[in-house]
Amino acid sequence: MTRFAALLDHRQSRAQRALRIAGDLTRRTRSQPASQDTGDIRLWQCGAPGGRAPRVHALGPLLLVGELALTDLSDLRGALAADPQTDPADLVLAAWSRWGEAALDRLNGAFAFVLWDGRAQRLTAVRDRFGIHPLAYAITAQGWVFASDLSTVLAGLDATPDTDPAWVADFLSGHYLDMVATAWCGVSRLAPGHLLTLDADGARTLRVWYRLEASAPPATDGGPGPALHAALAHATTEACAQGPTATMLSGGLDSSSLALLSVGADGPARPALSLRYRDPALDEGRYIDSVLQKAGGRLDPVFLPGEAADEDIFRLDQQFDWQDQPVFAPGLNRNHHLYRAARGLGYGAILDGHGGDEIIGGTLYDIAQLARGRHWPQALGLAARGARFTGGSVLDATAFVLAMNGKRGFGRLGRKILRRAAAGSDHPKGDLVDPELARATRLDERLRDLGRPDPRDRDLPEHVGRHARLIAGPMPAVGFETMSRAAQAESMQVRYPFYDHRVAELCIWQTPAIKVAHGQPRALL
Repeated sequence: MTRFAALLDHRQSRAQRALRIAGDLTRRTRSQPASQDTGDIRLWQCGAPGGRAPRVHALGPLLLVGELALTDLSDLRGALAADPQTDPADLVLAAWSRWGEAALDRLNGAFAFVLWDGRAQRLTAVRDRFGIHPLAYAITAQGWVFASDLSTVLAGLDATPDTDPAWVADFLSGHYLDMVATAWCGVSRLAPGHLLTLDADGARTLRVWYRLEASAPPATDGGPGPALHAALAHATTEACAQGPTATMLSGGLDSSSLALLSVGADGPARPALSLRYRDPALDEGRYIDSVLQKAGGRLDPVFLPGEAADEDIFRLDQQFDWQDQPVFAPGLNRNHHLYRAARGLGYGAILDGHGGDEIIGGTLYDIAQLARGRHWPQALGLAARGARFTGGSVLDATAFVLAMNGKRGFGRLGRKILRRAAAGSDHPKGDLVDPELARATRLDERLRDLGRPDPRDRDLPEHVGRHARLIAGPMPAVGFETMSRAAQAESMQVRYPFYDHRVAELCIWQTPAIKVAHGQPRALL
């Protein structure tokens, strides 16, 4: 992955800020970034390990820096009548020059970039639809700084900001309620699917350029199953098209699907990296072996020990340096292990089935929707079966279905069971948060607000809006940022075909009955 930064500062003293930004980028990448200074704007671009020398891309008055993992490049090149070898950054510049902000609708894949228009004296920052690549910024009276890393933004400030108490309360409660906030006051993430423009006169505009909820129901010839197969196969093929790509294979449904789609019926062999455990209760070897057999030799197995030593799990100083702020990701050491192994095999990218659960659906909410259709026995049976599969409480799962579907009688009983379970939990919500901090940061109120539908979605079917919020809410965005920084530490590109927007748009419009068809959660996949 590459890193980048932009500084817009009208003061003569901006040179010191620029030196600190360049120094942090050099520390991060152990290489000298390319830079370009024009008037009050300075841009930096770092290169990918083993790739071309970095440069700030230019087209007329437009300058661009960013992280671009675009897919469907042949379509974009065709629309622009561009040469087949045209660099993705140059394609973005050409698209912007022709279509302006409407060019974003033609970009597929993951991206975060900053674009300077010297003619309009306007800076534009953009983040992809689901926030797969990070982009942070700070706007102060002294100037504006944007970067792919929080540490680079902090380096561009004249003083270290205070810690944000609301972010601390959210982190300690175990709930990410804000996809914009960071641990630092005044330092923000650009939200996924958003665009921020800053004019030289100080005027700024923040707007949404993509909302999953605003997608239209896709046409599906032959039903949603074949349509999902086609969309996911296309997303997987495109994810592998930009260079040598390995795949993760845990034995679960998501990674298994991507691993098989990545080699197709007669595609070239691809390494499949799997963690194997000595404990039979943890090891998924029999599922992994089944997928390898199905692949007919086109997946080359690479088995890695799943057990980790304490010193690998609790590398807290390194984690903080990689992440720039505390994160709660107990399994992140496994990601580092897999990324490092793929890099050692000579691969710069890896497929990850992350997001399959959220994208495909078939959750307790979908099961509860079935109960509203008078399918109570089937819904309660599905809830119990799902709880047993995941190791959860059968009583809590069935109580949830009851509570979601009744104001009296069984609904009241379900809510009573859930309240009693919460009161008896060893880890009640917010038990790490000082009560005064919770009150000062309106923690409970903000937690309630998180589940409320957006007024813009009042005409959406409830199941569509709920599924879209699950996919495009704060938790996935924070998760992507955490994994992106872990991948950066190992010089690895991670690709998530389930989060191709066409796959997500197809899935959210399916009815709960389709998502749990024939009594099978996640039936669509």
